[in-house]
Amino acid sequence: MATSRAASLASLKSVSAVAALLCAAAVASSFLPLSSAGVSLLSRTCSKTAHERLCISTLAPDGRSDAAQSVQELAAIALKVARNSTRDAVWRTTVLAGARVRTPLERDRLAQCRALYNECLRETTRTIGLVTAASYDAAARASSTLHWYPEKCQSLLYKQGVESAMEQTNKQVEEQLIASTDLVHLLLVRRHGAGKLNLE
Repeated sequence: MATSRAASLASLKSVSAVAALLCAAAVASSFLPLSSAGVSLLSRTCSKTAHERLCISTLAPDGRSDAAQSVQELAAIALKVARNSTRDAVWRTTVLAGARVRTPLERDRLAQCRALYNECLRETTRTIGLVTAASYDAAARASSTLHWYPEKCQSLLYKQGVESAMEQTNKQVEEQLIASTDLVHLLLVRRHGAGKLNLE
């Protein structure tokens, strides 16, 4: 009987110790810094888009996304990320076209890609302005064709055997522009169907 009682007491002490540890962990975690507001908005917003993975991969690496307070801000950030990649694409086409190993035809195609990306840069900047001004109808129309620029560049280069030099760049810009367009269209849907999406 004494042995059984001692075992019961030991068991109770063990349970109490575990409970105390769990309680301490919960208290400690309550003091950890949280950025859940931004992450939560990003996650909830991206889950409503047609390409959730692209939305997250475009926004998550950019620190501004954590501080975003609205879907409008996230859309503008995504467009700015895509614009930066477009600038990189302009630079890359310039460098590649200047390489001595390029044939005249390859240089011509790369020059066409550079022209496409310069136009894409202007259109992306214009779309950012429309989103910032809350002109979502115009922004949706403007953003709908943005992903065409990297697609066209890729198709121009594909038959020339230089697609590997720009393929990754074209893919990255295209995916970021698709994610941006999804977010712009989401803004338009929210404007015309407020309450249905319950994003904020």
